[in-house]
Amino acid sequence: MTATGAVLCGGKSSRMGEDKASLQLNGQPMSEWVAGAMKKAGLESVVALGGHSSINMPIVPDELDAQGPLHVLINAVERLGDIVVCPCDVPLVSGKLFNLILAAGEASKKPVVLAKSDRLQPLIGLYKKSSLELLKFGFDRGVRGPKFALSEGDFSVVEASSSETQNINTPEEFAALTDSLRSSSVASSRYPLDTR
Repeated sequence: MTATGAVLCGGKSSRMGEDKASLQLNGQPMSEWVAGAMKKAGLESVVALGGHSSINMPIVPDELDAQGPLHVLINAVERLGDIVVCPCDVPLVSGKLFNLILAAGEASKKPVVLAKSDRLQPLIGLYKKSSLELLKFGFDRGVRGPKFALSEGDFSVVEASSSETQNINTPEEFAALTDSLRSSSVASSRYPLDTR
């Protein structure tokens, strides 16, 4: 399946207090940890959805500010077709998970494939071009998050670990992850990796 990797890099990062996409984790911006996992899954083209010019990948700007992630997804699918999406603040997401999502997308006629760990992850998954109309329908009726635009019949689910879907939203969570990586082999087994 041909799809474009799409790393969500917009948002105010208000809880973190600084831009999460460019925040350095073991010498790599968090957005590049996600992009690296996408490339390991064979996604040759990876772009940032929103974000600052300091991001080291092509940026697809959103056409409407402050309209939530659903509009960002609509804009990306309109421009790029099938996309594999993940927020920039999920740095431990794996290439294996993206491979499973892509394989499930190939096998399913449903327009969306979502990751699920302890809960459904509507911003980690595959949005096919065929999802566009139902996403637009949700947006037009006032929905701003994709989970409210989708019903169970619209998506397949791929199981993920809680670490693969862990959001890093605060300085405390970032510090805890940094300490954890120092004492494990996760960082050394995955990075440094040139994602350009």
